[in-house]
Amino acid sequence: MSIAAEKYLHLSNLAVAAAMDPAGWQRLIDEMGQAIGTHVCTQLIGFDQLTQAAPLAYVSGYDPDLVKLYETHYSDKNPFAENFRKCAVGSSIACVQLCTPESLKKTGFYADIIRPHEDAYGGGGSMLARDADRMILIGGNMRAKDREKYERKWLQLCELLTPVIRQSLEISRTISGLSFEKWAAEQHMLGAGTAIFVVDPMMTIQHVCSEGQRILDRGTPLGSEFNRRLKFCRDEDQRQFASLCRLQLKGDHNIFKSWHLTDGQGQGWTCRLMGLRTGELEWSPFASFLTQSIKAVLIAIRKDVSQVSTLDMMQTAFGLSQVEAQSALLLADGLTLAEIAQTRQVSIYTVRNQIKSALSKSGCRRQSELVGKTEQMRLQGGW
Repeated sequence: MSIAAEKYLHLSNLAVAAAMDPAGWQRLIDEMGQAIGTHVCTQLIGFDQLTQAAPLAYVSGYDPDLVKLYETHYSDKNPFAENFRKCAVGSSIACVQLCTPESLKKTGFYADIIRPHEDAYGGGGSMLARDADRMILIGGNMRAKDREKYERKWLQLCELLTPVIRQSLEISRTISGLSFEKWAAEQHMLGAGTAIFVVDPMMTIQHVCSEGQRILDRGTPLGSEFNRRLKFCRDEDQRQFASLCRLQLKGDHNIFKSWHLTDGQGQGWTCRLMGLRTGELEWSPFASFLTQSIKAVLIAIRKDVSQVSTLDMMQTAFGLSQVEAQSALLLADGLTLAEIAQTRQVSIYTVRNQIKSALSKSGCRRQSELVGKTEQMRLQGGW
């Protein structure tokens, strides 16, 4: 190959590192732009609906004023982008194959963007991913006078690096989703197998994990309408869900609600809703691509295990009485002491004493520790 093996290996290592640290993509395209002996303005662009990377945009070497002009007036009038469908995934393609110089020079895009950038209509790139959920490509532009000497070398570099970059993008995509879903499940303490959804206040699904998608495909205990609006099967659950979404949209504080529901087959489910603001998440499928904090609702839902078996396990493991175990289980469901008292038709003082006794017998100092141990018992009980 025409590019030195050491340089190719170095760029490949940068692409691999970017899988774990998205900031590494910027360094990769910076160094790609200097790799073939002439300056190439580089870019990694696209969108990914799964991770909400929209737009995905790393650029290097372009005049900042021209970039601003492009974003303001030409982002939807790029004559090259009109023919991205010609790009086969994994293969490189030259800019002139997307738009001929003759056609390009008749456009305002050429007059305002390309010509001031030293006639940089040479170069090209590779399509990294293109399906219903995403389109991502990497490429670069060079001066027209450099095309004969350097364009083939640049396209070769893009094609050589494409398999490594594609693999890194897949790893990055997986890590983003898993990290978010792990964080979300921990927030709700429902454990493994929890289905996670994020919806906006209009109840439109913005993110769903693989287990959640399986539930949507089955259509029970919740599903989605044609416009990706989440809908609970039972009207009562849907009314409660809609009411909580409205509260999250209007309120100053994030909502939290837990309730049990039953699907059409009689299977019980625990459902928990938590309000959030997307720009403030510690782990997020939305990464840093959202420039503002948007109100949303996180839904965690999991099949109930046998209440009887969980109660028996708690009584055996901690030496709890039946009523103490019942109160601890309701506490883990997210109910307040007052709600537990109302559910069990006893006084709040009775519930407080039962929880205090359960804390002592289980060796827990705080209610959150008791909730955690109770959830572990649920998981041990199986599905």
